Amino acid sequence: MKKILLKGGEVVSAEGSMIADVFFEDGKIVEVGESLNPENCEVIDCEGKIVMPGAIDVHVHFRCPGGEQKEDWSHASAAAASGGVTTVFDMPNNTPEIVDLESFAVKKEIIEGRSHVNYGIYMGYNGKNSDEINNAKNIPGVKIYCAHSTGNMGVEGEFLEKVFKEIDPGIKLLFHSEDEDCIQGNLEKLKAEGRELTPSDHSKIRGPECALKMTKELCQLAKKHERPIHICHVSTEAEAEEISKYSELVTCEVAPHHLTLSVDDYQKWGNYIKMNPPVRDSKDLFGLWKALKFGQIDLIATDHAPHTREEKEKPYPEAPSGVPGVEMMLPILLNAVSAEGLSLEEVCKLVCEKPAELFNIKDKGRIEKGYDADIVVIDMDLEKKFEDKDVKSKCGWSPYSGGLYQGWPIMTYVNGLLVYKEGEVAPRYVGKEVSFS
Repeated sequence: MKKILLKGGEVVSAEGSMIADVFFEDGKIVEVGESLNPENCEVIDCEGKIVMPGAIDVHVHFRCPGGEQKEDWSHASAAAASGGVTTVFDMPNNTPEIVDLESFAVKKEIIEGRSHVNYGIYMGYNGKNSDEINNAKNIPGVKIYCAHSTGNMGVEGEFLEKVFKEIDPGIKLLFHSEDEDCIQGNLEKLKAEGRELTPSDHSKIRGPECALKMTKELCQLAKKHERPIHICHVSTEAEAEEISKYSELVTCEVAPHHLTLSVDDYQKWGNYIKMNPPVRDSKDLFGLWKALKFGQIDLIATDHAPHTREEKEKPYPEAPSGVPGVEMMLPILLNAVSAEGLSLEEVCKLVCEKPAELFNIKDKGRIEKGYDADIVVIDMDLEKKFEDKDVKSKCGWSPYSGGLYQGWPIMTYVNGLLVYKEGEVAPRYVGKEVSFS
C-alpha cells in the first residue's frame, strides 16, 4: 500500500491544534510531527489546510436491503466520503428488519465490498428477539423504537422495560424517544377539526411534549436499572436539559436538520422536511445550539434517511419521513466554525472523538500513531453553494440545497486510501466493518 505524507497542515483534535506532518502507511498512522521526511512516499501539500480525523456518523439509514430505489451503499457511502465521513453505523429498519442473526448476516454480505467508507450494523429490538441480539457479534448496539416510525418495530409499555432486563449489559441501547400514545392523541385532535392535514401538522402531531415525555421515562428507566443508554436525534432544548440531569448514564445526539431547519421551513419544503422527530420552532433550534455549547449534547449524527422525490411529493399522510444528510454534516458544522459559532476543536469532539469513545470503536477518531488512517483534509477558505446537482446520495435532492457554506472537505482518506478529492469519489470500495474494543 502506498505511503502518504500530509505535509504542513493544521492537525486538529478536541484538545487543540498544531502545524504538523502526518505520515501513514498500510492503512495506519505511523507518525505525527514536524519536518517528517520518510523515504519513498507521496507528499501532499496541506499548508493552509485543516487535517482532521474522518467524521463518524453513528446514525444512518442506507436503505439496504429493501429500499434500493431510494438509496444504496455505493451512492450513500460516496456521499459520506464526499462529506468527510469515514465511518457510518447503519440502522436496522430495513426490509426485512434486522432482528435476527440470519437477517444480520444477509445485510453484512450485501455491504461487504460495496462501501467507500467503514461501517457497523445495528440490530433492532421487536420485543421478542433478546436471545438473537445477545448472540450477535461485533454490533455497535441495538435500536429500540419507542414510537412507530419508518418500519414496524415500535416498542411500548411492558416491552420497553424488558429491554433493560433482557439485553446483555455489554450491548449499547439506543432509543428513538417519542411517546406513541401522545402522538396518537394529538393526531385524533387534529382529525377532529375536519380539515385536510398538511406537512406543518407533522410538528403538532409529534409535538415536543411527546418527545419530552418519553425522554423522561427513558432517563428514569436508565436510573432504575443503572443501565447506560443513548437517546437518538434529540429535537428539543427541554430534552437536552432533562438528559443533562442523568449525564452519568444517558448520552444523546442531535441531527444537523434540527440545528438548521424549523417549522418556518415547511412553507418552502413541505413534505421534503417531514421527519421523525419533526422540525421544531426557532426557540428549540437555538436552544439546541446552546445545549451543544454547554456540553449537554454528546455528539452529532445525521439520521441520513433518504426517500425519492416521488414519495415525498405524495399527500402528507402518505409521504414517508426522513431526509438525506450524511454528505452535509461536516460542511454545516464547518460553516458554523466560519461564523464563529463553534470551534474546530468542538467539531472534532462532536463528530470524531466522542463517537469513537462512546461506542468503543477501535483505532478511530484521532490522528495519532497506531490509529487507522481515516483522515479528512479541509479548506476553510472554500465557500460554495450546495445544489441538488452536487448530491451524491441516490435520492438526488437535499434539504440543504441552495445554501452557501464556507469550509469544505477537499480530500478524504479511508484506511489510508484516497476515496474523495475535490468533487470526485474514487471508484474503489475500501470500507471495512469496524471493530470494538
